[in-house]
Amino acid sequence: MFRASMRDGRAFAPAAFLALVLACGGAAAAACQERPLRAYLPGGTAASGWAKDGGPQEYEGEDLYTYIDGGAEIYQEYGFARVVIQDYKSAAGKSASLEIFEMSTPAAAFGMFSFKRSGGGKAVQLGSGAELESYYLNFWKGRFLVTLTGFDDAQETVSGLLAIGAAVAAKLPGDGPEPALVGALPAEGLKPGSVKYIRGLLGLNNIYPFSTARGLGFAEGVRGLYEDGTTLLLLDYGSAGSRREAWSELRAFLEGSERFVRVGMEPTEHVLFQDGKGRFVAFGEAGTRLIVGVASSATAALLIVGRAQ
Repeated sequence: MFRASMRDGRAFAPAAFLALVLACGGAAAAACQERPLRAYLPGGTAASGWAKDGGPQEYEGEDLYTYIDGGAEIYQEYGFARVVIQDYKSAAGKSASLEIFEMSTPAAAFGMFSFKRSGGGKAVQLGSGAELESYYLNFWKGRFLVTLTGFDDAQETVSGLLAIGAAVAAKLPGDGPEPALVGALPAEGLKPGSVKYIRGLLGLNNIYPFSTARGLGFAEGVRGLYEDGTTLLLLDYGSAGSRREAWSELRAFLEGSERFVRVGMEPTEHVLFQDGKGRFVAFGEAGTRLIVGVASSATAALLIVGRAQ
């Protein structure tokens, strides 16, 4: 009833409105109080030569699972609120599909953007950050993630993606910097577009498979790839005490796992393992953060961890 009434633009009595807002709860409450997502869809001459093809589709909360089969979990892990989908067609018959995801926070929107981009595309000045690859365009702005998909890489299609994207970006409210943790990655040698912001185990295991290891209940994390072939992970636990407890559990798990072999047992500042693929994985601690370096050599793994401390 609430969603239908908002879309129809009807007014609410104050008591009814308050009851509906309370019913939304949490992150969804913020979404419920905002304008409908379809208001951010470009129409008319907003994207020259492109017009809406059919009506929009909208999903909120757990309904995302009916739209994305097998891939909704990662959106939920980052903090999904709602999405609107709209198809477009050009006068020449080219097609494009637009998705506007509203996430719970700007950090969540950046996280999904970092998860979806490949790092191999072209950086575009759009929103708070954008990547264009072949006929896919992803960008984020404030708490919104926008994905545009064409169906070929013809110049008209790509130009249409950029035009529609620019029209959406002009409508979306808010802005914001990348999560502060991103800035903790050493800048020297960091590959452009390689940063991924992580909010849970799904994202982490997509980057480095710790699988069901204990001690990975971090609050947020970030991954960077470096020109020398090393990978650096910073996992922040919110407090030094939580980090110490988590690291104790994780280390015990790794030492008892068949996939990891401890390299050197004497007490040192860093703890080193070798995984089942022959990669060296070094661990260090700094305040609230657990630092993880992955490399093809023990020396490189230890050095990248030391650079982040």
